[in-house]
Amino acid sequence: MKKPNLGVLIKPVSHDCNMACDYCYYRPVSALYPDAQRPRMGLEVVDAVCEQYRALEPRETKIGWQGGEPTLMGLEFFRRTVEIEARHARPGDCFGNSLQTNGVALNDDWCRFLAANHFLVGLSVDGPPPMNAVRRFPNGKPAFETAMRGIALLKRHRVEFNVLVVISTANVDHPEEVFAFLRENDLHYSQFIPCTEPGQVAGAVSEHSITAAQYADFMTRLFEAWVANDEPSYYVRRIDNWLHQFFGLPPECCEYREDCSNLLTIEWNGDVYPCDFFVEERYRLGNVLGQTLEQMLGGATFRRFVREAERLPAMCEECEWLPYCHGGCYRHRIKLGIGPQGQPYLCEAKKRVFGHVFARLRQIKDGAAPSRLRDFLRKTEHEVAAGLWGPTGTARQAPAVARPAPTGGAPGRNDPCPCGSGRKYKHCCGKLVADHGRR
Repeated sequence: MKKPNLGVLIKPVSHDCNMACDYCYYRPVSALYPDAQRPRMGLEVVDAVCEQYRALEPRETKIGWQGGEPTLMGLEFFRRTVEIEARHARPGDCFGNSLQTNGVALNDDWCRFLAANHFLVGLSVDGPPPMNAVRRFPNGKPAFETAMRGIALLKRHRVEFNVLVVISTANVDHPEEVFAFLRENDLHYSQFIPCTEPGQVAGAVSEHSITAAQYADFMTRLFEAWVANDEPSYYVRRIDNWLHQFFGLPPECCEYREDCSNLLTIEWNGDVYPCDFFVEERYRLGNVLGQTLEQMLGGATFRRFVREAERLPAMCEECEWLPYCHGGCYRHRIKLGIGPQGQPYLCEAKKRVFGHVFARLRQIKDGAAPSRLRDFLRKTEHEVAAGLWGPTGTARQAPAVARPAPTGGAPGRNDPCPCGSGRKYKHCCGKLVADHGRR
């Protein structure tokens, strides 16, 4: 079996964490492994995952290390892991690793390792101190200074990173302040995730979760702050996906794709699930120490999950925005207790956001007022029309907002390749460098 677009999330410490954020969606997984007081992944699981994943012949071998807090595994585990990855790599392969962290464990040794092995790091921070209050330690101590210390270390060691902002009741009324925080701290790469966790009754959400109306207000105002900044080098993941869709190219974010079969989540003991929002016994596909990923992908449990996830409510069929949202993330229906014919939780929000964003992009692109954003949109439109990107958006560089080139040293993985090909460095000369290093 070939699975060219498959990505893998690995939870090496499961739910375990050195923080106690109030809105954490992964903490309930502890009930699934009640006897594991300190879950830790063995290297035999890593070895099995790498072998089985590579056998599926993905176009890019992408592994995301998440939790809980994955750095609790310790640096030596990750040193051994990249050795295992290299052992399973074939000529032309490049294992791409990302690491989502709260930054607590980061130090010079960690950052030297992350930079040397080209890890893409996501560091969690929700904005300035008052808006980051939900992120805290078990003793109640706020985590803002810890996050900023981690950011400083990543910058010092030139680790490629972005910040992950959870939109909760703590910051949902302040999108302009959050974007100003990114600018003030020279944080060019960010992603925003709405807190929409289940409440006590079907259809309800938790106390820190936001409504669809709040989400729409936040994202449209954030987009306008991005427009007003007039600097395309500020990369916001959702805006980048909207740009892909605006120019008729496939989005990168699974939430905007109709295919819900290209992600697997692997727990500390090798158990496999279809998504990290569905780590429950009824969705368990098997275990890599007893079955292969190929067997699990062809199994009845996975096929049933994909079929149910892609079954849309009748109200979606005639919606003008269906080609862009595809009914939204499955968890915004089933996890919130919304029936198969009910309205997806963020439905009205997405209608508002897509309508606002696409109209504004057209207005800016076709307008007379000069701006860097207008020039960027016109250049991108011309290059797409000229066929400089393939139909998948991966064979050639997709119209992502360009990163500013690093000052000195090698370019980052997602920087334009200095050879002038127009591709990202990791897909061009960076790939040749990685291949040479394995010979």
